[in-house]
Amino acid sequence: MSHKTIPFALSLLLAGSLLSASSDENMAKSLMKLRGEVQTLSSQIGDEKDAYKADMKSLTQQRSELQGMISREELKIKQISKELTAVQSKIAQAGKNSAGLTPLVLEAITNLEEMIKQAIPFKTQDRLASVAHIKEQLQSSLITPQKALSFVYNAYGDEIRMTKENAIFKQSIKLNGENKLVEVARVGTAMMFFKTPDEKVGFVVKDADEWNYKEELNSEKQKEILALFDAFKKQIRSGYFTLPNALILSEKN
Repeated sequence: MSHKTIPFALSLLLAGSLLSASSDENMAKSLMKLRGEVQTLSSQIGDEKDAYKADMKSLTQQRSELQGMISREELKIKQISKELTAVQSKIAQAGKNSAGLTPLVLEAITNLEEMIKQAIPFKTQDRLASVAHIKEQLQSSLITPQKALSFVYNAYGDEIRMTKENAIFKQSIKLNGENKLVEVARVGTAMMFFKTPDEKVGFVVKDADEWNYKEELNSEKQKEILALFDAFKKQIRSGYFTLPNALILSEKN
């Protein structure tokens, strides 16, 4: 072997060593990268699990609230129906005697007026004015007690229908001390949301015996309310909606 062959062999050994070192370094980098990706994925999975648990907890709570709302609506229908049955029973006892029928109709009107005052503040003045008109006509003998009874019966029917109706209406409300004409989205008689012309949104709450309109300031909840208005305008009356807790209870609850 010539003296030139030895340096060449050494060069090959050095090159091989350098390639091996480079390969080990690349492999180490790849392993570090993979470990980092595994840690990232593991963290993402953990976050997804936490989010899933939070969603399930929220859905469970919403389900419980909705079941409570349904129970209250059903109770309200039963109460109105019971009132109607009581009126019908008294009428049957009074017979067709107008003199005996008049006080029964007036009693039914009084009970209906009180029911409207306590109920969700949806066009309250209009509803009360309609009942007051029947009362005035009866007391002025412009209509017979039988006719007045028919009108009152229909008014009770309207109250029952309200519990099953989801729709958008316009009405005047008092918001932050000012009267405003707004759109209201009514969900039966359990919830009522409002939207002002300048896109302020909120819902009605009952504090003791007083109704108030509360503006929603949370941006995510604002989007939820606006989505409800959009769905109602598209004639979507049923389905799954995420909404702020605006059940007609009390602001303290």
